[in-house]
Amino acid sequence: MDFIKVLFGKNTSSSRMLPKVETLNIVVAEFVEYGNYNFSKSLVRLLERNPNFNVQHFTEPFDKSFLSLQGRHFFDLSDTGNKILQKFNADVVIWGYQEEANIRLNFQTANAYSDWDNVYCSILDSLYIPCEHFELVNFFPENLLNLIIGAIATSISDQRIDLRHLKQKLLKSVVTKFSTDNGKTNSEYMFSPYVLNIVGLIYLELGQKELTQKTFDTTKELFDKALSYKNQIMQNVHLGCIYKNLGQLYETALKQELGGQWLLFREAITHYRTAQKYIDHYNYPYDFALIAFKLSQLYFRYWKFTNDIQALRDAVFFLREAEKTYTEITFPELWSKIEGYLGFYLSLLGLFSKSNEISKLAIKSYKNKQTVYRKELYPVMWAKIQENIANVYYNMGKNSKDKTSFVEAIDYYQSALKVYENKRMHQEVAIVNNSMDKVMKAWRG
Repeated sequence: MDFIKVLFGKNTSSSRMLPKVETLNIVVAEFVEYGNYNFSKSLVRLLERNPNFNVQHFTEPFDKSFLSLQGRHFFDLSDTGNKILQKFNADVVIWGYQEEANIRLNFQTANAYSDWDNVYCSILDSLYIPCEHFELVNFFPENLLNLIIGAIATSISDQRIDLRHLKQKLLKSVVTKFSTDNGKTNSEYMFSPYVLNIVGLIYLELGQKELTQKTFDTTKELFDKALSYKNQIMQNVHLGCIYKNLGQLYETALKQELGGQWLLFREAITHYRTAQKYIDHYNYPYDFALIAFKLSQLYFRYWKFTNDIQALRDAVFFLREAEKTYTEITFPELWSKIEGYLGFYLSLLGLFSKSNEISKLAIKSYKNKQTVYRKELYPVMWAKIQENIANVYYNMGKNSKDKTSFVEAIDYYQSALKVYENKRMHQEVAIVNNSMDKVMKAWRG
């Protein structure tokens, strides 16, 4: 407990408050348990003690087989959770599954797997609570309840602007209770790998705005300690979650320029790729794809840092991996975002490798993005993509002295120009006119 107190001794005052929503809507789904104990009802009673929670109990029958987290059922888990969230207009749904003498808790929000910057980005991150505690609700350890509240708060995405104030309020309360605890809770629970992982996520969330070296070191120690208790980890997928979170820690440190860049790149990439060994594409497609997207961003930044062309190829490769799961039908906005990145990365790869074939793939990706950002609905975004396609054709023309490519470049520039002129975007008009002058000069040359 002393170790936990030290970790949470940091001042966690929140930044400027945004519009306040003081109630979090939570649904507790009926647990999968071997016996008629109704532990989920016990959790409802526990959470109802918090005045900031509006708690509902979902007891309707449904196929619970996917809650084992084994086999190819993960699409069912995510889809069912989203339906429950929508039905109850809830912010978080809590799943429970009994494994031997423990209940495994998992937390799902509507932003799970769609907010790539959220710390608690995976439904797979689990918390194990001994069943006996749910049998005696009045004696439920305060620190474990506090940890559940911390996991709920951390799972809320910062995209939910209406909940930012409440999220920070809950996290501050969680940290304050940890730091002022009198050590009455049995410490063996506090040092299980699952508890350490969740505490690490809470601490990492608090470091998102400003990650100090002290915060980095203590958060890393939490995840490292969690990994040191491998013999207590129930499934390999949970091991993958801890490696994923270590990758997130190093990625956050890299974004905030905390320490040597080369080391941070190496550690972030290594931990993410290790996580994918345990969280495979077949059984856990959303997690695998999310990590793949993060890897693509890291490899692209590494390419800018080192000019290593292989890193740019790796960035494209991992985007292609993410594209397999984030499809146009299921995630249209995220798919279009991936297509935009692919267009950009492939255009650079085509330019530096002097390959028109790769450049044509870039154009295809940009046009894919336009199927979501259509001219009639998003004229400026559509024009920006037209301008990007024109840039690719211009580089293709310079590379192969192909006048047909220059003609295509002019056509795409002109279509973008019409939109900018109509919207009176004078700076964009000047840029496009300058680009067309360069095309004409190269054409004559």
